[in-house]
Amino acid sequence: MKKLKDFINKNYNEFSNLDGNEVIELTMEEAKEEGLDNEMINYLKTNYRFDYKGICVYYNEDEDQVWVENMEA
Repeated sequence: MKKLKDFINKNYNEFSNLDGNEVIELTMEEAKEEGLDNEMINYLKTNYRFDYKGICVYYNEDEDQVWVENMEA
């Protein structure tokens, strides 16, 4: 999904500097402020996660948040 790749590319420096136990937790409002639109959020809700360049963006249903992790840390 191009929009999710663009989101990761735009924030790659921040995301790639996360260490193994760090997670960025975005509320739905914060996710939208960061550029994730309803289409991308619905994709994550349906497919659970999206991986690109070692970065994992996924929907945490329990918290109703979008979380970002560096899987290469």
